[in-house]
Amino acid sequence: MDSAGFYSVDFPLQIRKIVRVPTHSLRHKIQTSDRFKLQVRFVKKIIFILFLLSLVSPSFLTAQTETSNPPSSETASSPTTAEDVPSDEEQIVSTVKKLIGFIRYKKNDKAIAIIHVKQFSNQLLKTAGKIGDSDRKEFEEAIGEFIVHRSFPIAHKYFDKIDINYEKPVIKGNNATLASSIIWNGSERITFSWILSKIEGAWYVTDFLSEGKYASETNRVKSVDPSVKKNGIKQTIALIKKEAKN
Repeated sequence: MDSAGFYSVDFPLQIRKIVRVPTHSLRHKIQTSDRFKLQVRFVKKIIFILFLLSLVSPSFLTAQTETSNPPSSETASSPTTAEDVPSDEEQIVSTVKKLIGFIRYKKNDKAIAIIHVKQFSNQLLKTAGKIGDSDRKEFEEAIGEFIVHRSFPIAHKYFDKIDINYEKPVIKGNNATLASSIIWNGSERITFSWILSKIEGAWYVTDFLSEGKYASETNRVKSVDPSVKKNGIKQTIALIKKEAKN
């Protein structure tokens, strides 16, 4: 746990020998198996990170088909027709691919615009008691800084060349879940989901789901709530900002 109270992922430098065996061959097999299992656990932890580096973020990953170019804006002289407007399913997948593409090419200002930081921040504070509007705004800004300066660089470093497979989005009203997966080490399939919300006509990434756990819920219960209770909202904000600069 770092000084802001967030959980971080340990980056193992070596695999310790945990079993003594009578032959070199058996020892090698056990160590190889342990190493693979550790790598898989490590990747799963990294996957769960996109939003807060406390879980070091998830994140992320980049498909070969992704692009860093932003969507072209329509002009008044070129009106769109019903056939030109992408479906919600297409918009959802496109939103996630753009996020990953922006992270891949270090366009963090554009990447953060695809994450609805305000809604994510509100989820983090939903059980923190009465928080004033100014403190909520400052908390939101601190979370945004944290994502940009801590989560995105790690996402770029570890997932620059990993391809993501996408399932068909599940849409319920203005909320959607986009299940995804990667193939790790040629055989291990790791699954996770993007949570999106349609806000003012556009789809935004608002949360992340891995192994049945939401990023907002995990960080709220294990990090934000305990910090606010112990340090107060202002000190919690200060700690997040401090970590964002480290």
